[in-house]
Amino acid sequence: MALPQSRKLALATATALALLTAGLAWQASAADADGSGRPGPAGKGAASDTVSSERVERDPGAAGDHWTPERMRSARPAPMPVLPGT
Repeated sequence: MALPQSRKLALATATALALLTAGLAWQASAADADGSGRPGPAGKGAASDTVSSERVERDPGAAGDHWTPERMRSARPAPMPVLPGT
């Protein structure tokens, strides 16, 4: 007995979605090889796009003490980065 055309389409779609889900799950588990939830280090010669930071406890009043009126008058703007080709 042959399957109706709509049943064949539904079966093909379900199979494709199952394969796509399995592939994405495999890729995600490979990226999290150490179980930390973060991707592994960049390969040799590859640039890392990971941003790291640490919490620094500073006195907020120290900035106000540093930037006296005289320093504010003599301050110069920092140069803005320029993207190549712009």
